[in-house]
Amino acid sequence: MPNPTIKQLISRGRGIIEAEKFERFAIGNPQVLGETAQELMSKIPPSFGACAMISSMWAAYLNDKFSIPAIVVAGDLKISGRTIFKCKKNLPEATKSGNIVSANWDGHCWIEIDGWIGDLSIFRTAYQIQGASHLKEFILTNFGTGRGALISTKGELPTGMKYIPKYVLKDNQIDSLIGGLAHQIENGI
Repeated sequence: MPNPTIKQLISRGRGIIEAEKFERFAIGNPQVLGETAQELMSKIPPSFGACAMISSMWAAYLNDKFSIPAIVVAGDLKISGRTIFKCKKNLPEATKSGNIVSANWDGHCWIEIDGWIGDLSIFRTAYQIQGASHLKEFILTNFGTGRGALISTKGELPTGMKYIPKYVLKDNQIDSLIGGLAHQIENGI
């Protein structure tokens, strides 16, 4: 059975109206992705495995400031046929009671808009890995050191790098993740 399209995932997770809005949008000049990525990365300290929080912040920023309907996608990341991050379920949603949700999750998050993938955490994660790592080796070989944001059309990703969408995040998930990131930044965590 083939993987669902982004439009199908958006319809399931956010509704048909959101899916159609996403489908109709054309970014025109993707330079705004690079500019906003630089701005956010200058404010967010490097941390290992913060893909969901950083992607949520970026998508919300693009939506709020530029009316760009970026979607936060949760899924798998494969490198040269190896699964690096495996998403078995969507991220948990916030509870109405305001309780803290604590759960293990092993997937990867990124943003998508008009055929573009944006990933602000992949380089940070790879560079922080100590010792040998398939992800780290692939990143260093294909991108080198000191890179900040991966912004690419799906067709221009390096051979062997595959983002496999499985879920899209809802607003309450995004808001919770942004709150968590803001808390970490304010408290130096």
